[in-house]
Amino acid sequence: MNKHKIVMMATLIAIGMFTAISGQNITIAQSNQTPTPSTQNTLSDSDRQFVTEAAEGGLAEVELGQLASQKAVKNEVKKFGQQMVQEHTQANNELKQLAAQKGVTLPTQLNEEHSKVKADLSKLSGAAFDQAYMNQMVKDHVKTVSLFQGEAEQGQDRDLKAWATKTLPTLQEHSQTAHSLTGQSTGNTK
Repeated sequence: MNKHKIVMMATLIAIGMFTAISGQNITIAQSNQTPTPSTQNTLSDSDRQFVTEAAEGGLAEVELGQLASQKAVKNEVKKFGQQMVQEHTQANNELKQLAAQKGVTLPTQLNEEHSKVKADLSKLSGAAFDQAYMNQMVKDHVKTVSLFQGEAEQGQDRDLKAWATKTLPTLQEHSQTAHSLTGQSTGNTK
């Protein structure tokens, strides 16, 4: 019986050691695995800043576009405002999905700068509104095109980089149209 007890104890010790070793191997294997979607939510500071700035700009384009579609006198400016609402809403929705995948919470209201712009534009009417709105669109789109170019060229997150690259031509088109309409509304030929 003593032999039997010794063999049994040795077996139990062996099983315990195997379990402990296996547990370590499982832990090591798990730490070396490809990150799961929940662990891939760590964006670089520059990618996170891009997402925030793109969201803030997109919100502003929609709200200012809504204002233009109501207040603009020139049909071209009114149509441009409607285009901003439609195309930036689509881009905002795409960004919202990407941000959710990356674990980033997007702003849902205009920031202080864009709130002031909207308030200032709201006080204007007629040709003064058209001119001020289009001047703002030129300024905003120059900044936005630069932001998206930077992400397309230097972004670290491949999904954000791909989205910026895909969205950039539309923004460049907006910028060109804004420049053209500003030239028309101010009498300049830019």
